[in-house]
Amino acid sequence: MRPAILLSSSLLGLAAAAPTSTPHLHARDAPSPPPRVVSVSYSGNGCPSAAPAVDRTGGFDDPALRLNAFEARSTTIADSSVNCQAHLAIAGAAAGWQVGVRDVAVRGHLELDPGASLDYYVTSFWSEDAGRTVTIRGSLANGGGGRLSQDVTAHSTVPDAQVVYSPCVGAQGTVGLLNVNFRVALQADGAQYGYFGKDGDTTASENWSYVWRRC
Repeated sequence: MRPAILLSSSLLGLAAAAPTSTPHLHARDAPSPPPRVVSVSYSGNGCPSAAPAVDRTGGFDDPALRLNAFEARSTTIADSSVNCQAHLAIAGAAAGWQVGVRDVAVRGHLELDPGASLDYYVTSFWSEDAGRTVTIRGSLANGGGGRLSQDVTAHSTVPDAQVVYSPCVGAQGTVGLLNVNFRVALQADGAQYGYFGKDGDTTASENWSYVWRRC
């Protein structure tokens, strides 16, 4: 595999943390054993329901999605923005804990003509409180004189105060329904060409990790 370019990132649309009756919450540990992913479904034009659009590996602690049908092109407006949203039902956790997405990595093959750019967004939220979301944004522009054609990797971390946590786990062990949406948007004018997706040795993919706190 060719060396990857590291994308920069920032945070958008951060929701304020919900009030809690617990004055001091600690994110230094996690329940044992970890919960399990009960079911997974996908939506979006980047992961159609027809198999094998998505290959999922890993368990709850180390989820990874290989997005086999995820391709964005600047040739048409409809193809220039692509997304895939994963919906994970999570259960089996010890009572008295909350969990949220903390670190996110996305990968793929990128082609950009001079002046073209790519924006990417990873949004996470829990269906039980869908109004509270956090979005990580990254971008890469080709400011050179020739076409960029390279594998890219982006890694981002949500600050502690801006993590969107699940409901507090009760006696039944239900964590909730986690939604993680990965979207890319190509910005290219006129004859400029842009592409994000796969090539001979790379496929678009994403993975993330969590942080826990007591509640």
